[in-house]
Amino acid sequence: MKIVALMGSPRKNSNTDVLVDEMIRGAEENGHIVTKYCIGDLVVSPCRACGTCISGRDCVLDDDGLRVTHEIAESDALVLATPIYFGQMTGALKVLVDRFFGITNNPFINLDGKVALIFTHLGPRGYYDSYIDLTVVQPFRMNMHYDLLDIVDVGDLGNVYNQPDKLVEAYNVGKKF
Repeated sequence: MKIVALMGSPRKNSNTDVLVDEMIRGAEENGHIVTKYCIGDLVVSPCRACGTCISGRDCVLDDDGLRVTHEIAESDALVLATPIYFGQMTGALKVLVDRFFGITNNPFINLDGKVALIFTHLGPRGYYDSYIDLTVVQPFRMNMHYDLLDIVDVGDLGNVYNQPDKLVEAYNVGKKF
């Protein structure tokens, strides 16, 4: 299975990054091939809503967003991980997720697969449940027709190494692929 992992924190070696790596470790131990992208390393322009993709042509924005979304379309699964900043995923990751429009609305691209999500935040348990539920529905269930494999939700964070149960949880979700 080919898996794309999107690490949405702008900081490498962050709690989000550590959890993504644990999930990847579990998936790779099951023989899957995982390509990881760190949002801070990508140059992604916002969608212009020009509609070119709806006509079956490639996105007019020739940047990392085009390359990554096409790799997602060709993969079997996706890992999306983000800290929650001011109630939502990071802005840079949201710009890339908006670019999913180009692959979900292109009549020549058929999307299905599995998705696993990681959310890190400073809210108490359950605080961001409604946002997490909305993220699952759109874009993953409505437009991408992905099956939700699992969600790792880590609130009241601090250093994730002080929460070994969350490291194990992320690793075990990776083993589910």
